[in-house]
Amino acid sequence: MKITTYEDELKDFLKLALNNCMHLLKSKAGSIFLFDSEKQDLALKIYRSSNNKRLSGIRERLGEGVSGLVASQREPLLVIDIRRDHRFQNKQRFNHYRTNSFLSVPLIAADKLIGVINISERISGKVFTLKDMRLLSLISSYIAIALYKNQLYEKTMDSNQKLNQAKDAKEDEQDKLKEFASIGKLVAGIAHELNNPLDGVMRYVNISLGCLDEDGVVREYLLNAKKGLNRMAGTIRSLLDFAQISSPVFNRPIDINKAIEDSLLMTNHHIFSNNIKVVKQLDPHLPLGRDNGLKLAFINIIKNACDAMPGGGTIKVSTGIKNGHIEVRFRDTGHGIPEEIHKKIFDPFFTTKELGKGSGLGLAICYDIIQRHNGKIFLEKSRGKGASFIIELPVNGLSEGKEK
Repeated sequence: MKITTYEDELKDFLKLALNNCMHLLKSKAGSIFLFDSEKQDLALKIYRSSNNKRLSGIRERLGEGVSGLVASQREPLLVIDIRRDHRFQNKQRFNHYRTNSFLSVPLIAADKLIGVINISERISGKVFTLKDMRLLSLISSYIAIALYKNQLYEKTMDSNQKLNQAKDAKEDEQDKLKEFASIGKLVAGIAHELNNPLDGVMRYVNISLGCLDEDGVVREYLLNAKKGLNRMAGTIRSLLDFAQISSPVFNRPIDINKAIEDSLLMTNHHIFSNNIKVVKQLDPHLPLGRDNGLKLAFINIIKNACDAMPGGGTIKVSTGIKNGHIEVRFRDTGHGIPEEIHKKIFDPFFTTKELGKGSGLGLAICYDIIQRHNGKIFLEKSRGKGASFIIELPVNGLSEGKEK
């Protein structure tokens, strides 16, 4: 039996992130370098090319080459034609590219350099545009945040082995809140910066569609553009959700049963339009919990359940105390989730939905929220039709139950 290591999980995540970026930008080649803080250089971690060329052990110094330049300046780079770009003297270094236009974007989180992502060889052979660079920058911000949080986790695990466990746990929680708040501000800033121009473009596309009386090539182009804009808007909403739960304002007492009721109310349109029945078994004697975005986690799970039952079905929601934990269970009668992908469903950008139907961020955000509660979320092995998500929250550390 193969044991999955930290390096294996990191490689899988980088592969998934790079494949998604290449798919969105319709390219055939790309790479991700990660910053080595000890050696102060960049190490190639994953690479894809149309000629299947294998590269390994490549490192870039800060300020040298495309990745080194982007890493040192911490600014995204759009190259229209490397042959005519005065910023790069040694043109021979880029002869392995099938196209002369490429993108390079730094991976930065909490003002720290994490690495660089490069995208090249556009399938159409055309050059990349500023719009492409902005889209890659948006996606890269979330990739950087995921990598940064993973680095924090690894550092925390190392320090826990050296320091007193109780004292370290308290200090670590304070550090995480500070770091999470700064990450939330970063994500919110990026999302808000993109929202305004995106709204303007969407408005003009809708106006243009309204001016066309008959079907035609122009209308088809505009409809395709609108689909792409809607996908971008969905990703931005997910990023704003992530930023919202990073706020300390959410660290307040909450009635978990009421949070479930509110979440069902907020997703009522999805439930009603899919002809879904909701069955509730809520324990009235649950202690209060801490908010920290629990409602957002419930909403994402309910939406996923609705998407799994487009022809109707049942969602059963239950709460209770089990084995010293508060247990929240969501079970649906949808098409279920294959067991071979159970370990991947909480990974950022992983989705089984059709292109344009999901960003792959919903369950990743759920996982992050539950982790902040020192809890667990997992998918129960299916005993038949449907899927069952179980959330376990620790009773210890939560406030006393409300007076009855």
